[in-house]
Amino acid sequence: MTTPPATKPEAGGRSLKMSVIVGLLLGGAFLASILIVPPAFMVLAALAAGSGAWELSTALRIKGWHVPRIPITVGSVIIMPVTYFFGSEGQWLAALITVASLILWRVAQLVWDPAARTRSFRETVSDFAASAFVVIYLPLMTSFAILLLTHHKHGQGWVVTYITTVAMIDTFGYLVGRKLGKHKIAPGVSPKKSLEGLIASIVAGTLVSVIGALVLHRSILFGLIFAAAMLIAAVFGDLAESLIKRDLGVKDMSSWLPGHGGVMDRLDSILPATLIAYLLLNLPLSL
Repeated sequence: MTTPPATKPEAGGRSLKMSVIVGLLLGGAFLASILIVPPAFMVLAALAAGSGAWELSTALRIKGWHVPRIPITVGSVIIMPVTYFFGSEGQWLAALITVASLILWRVAQLVWDPAARTRSFRETVSDFAASAFVVIYLPLMTSFAILLLTHHKHGQGWVVTYITTVAMIDTFGYLVGRKLGKHKIAPGVSPKKSLEGLIASIVAGTLVSVIGALVLHRSILFGLIFAAAMLIAAVFGDLAESLIKRDLGVKDMSSWLPGHGGVMDRLDSILPATLIAYLLLNLPLSL
């Protein structure tokens, strides 16, 4: 019996139908949390950061970096509510405490675990650096969405705008590139990225960004600037994770999200866009 066309996986082994279903469920959960019960968005962000930290820490072990998964996952989750209730001071303090805890955890391992003592001083320092990288790249980046939500006049609207803009950039780039993509942008890094998909991303992202800017009482010019910033951040984040996965020799960070791969495979574009959106919206611009 042949598989129905709607459920056939694409070349990379993913089902387009499952990708759409899971994407709609994730989008619905996000919109419900941010628009109806804002504290629930903090919970979603904490779950995403914790899951992503576990995935990335697990993947790093493939190349020999020993990142303590339990403390980094717990720390990644805790940073979100601390940022929500205590602002930027709590955000940075929680991130620093998480990094310090990871270093202490690793030092303790060197004491009680004979296998850990077989690693050289250079490898141990690399473990510390990898742990700090995960904290900065995942929970710290994610927590800027919490700051934007709680410390900006139109925080809810801008969180919806930047995440929806990035989602449209990803979605239209993927769909158009999958069907019509012929001219590859960076075949050595991400073979599926095409010029046609990039053009679709620009059009979709710009439309959403400009509409969001107008609704939130900003100018069309600011909407265009915001769209350009989100596009650059999304493309950079996507390519950066492609490089990481290629170096680690994995296709997806995990298989937790059917049709998408892992949590990190959905956060790759959003993470840098979160920081850029926060910085751009806090610049003294009168646009």
